[in-house]
Amino acid sequence: MAINGGAWTVARFNSFITSALRNAHGKWGPKHKAKKKAWVSHGKYKCAMCNTIGPATLPPIKVDGKRRNNACVDHIEPVVDPEVGKESWDIYIERMFVELDDYQVLCWDCHTKKSKEERDVATARKRRLKNQGS
Repeated sequence: MAINGGAWTVARFNSFITSALRNAHGKWGPKHKAKKKAWVSHGKYKCAMCNTIGPATLPPIKVDGKRRNNACVDHIEPVVDPEVGKESWDIYIERMFVELDDYQVLCWDCHTKKSKEERDVATARKRRLKNQGS
């Protein structure tokens, strides 16, 4: 199958679609409602995991000088199940564009920890598959 007149690989096409969906998700109403629901006071949000109240943004990090969002709107169930991997575009879209109750707001530390745990599970799954194929 020729993608974009043969100019793109399947991986490039998948990356393009993923990027477009993430951009659209940034405008998704329930995601913004979840952040409002976690709002405590001006610039302060409550983390659903550790229950701390913290600032919406963190000071710039010395490494790259960028400010970090500290009120991270997170899918309670991952968009891509780390145990299974990407199943189909239909499932990806269904899991990405969820309703209010399927989001939580996490502080930077909790979101980083949760994401790392999910990546570790996915990495272990990929290693198992690679070893089975050898």
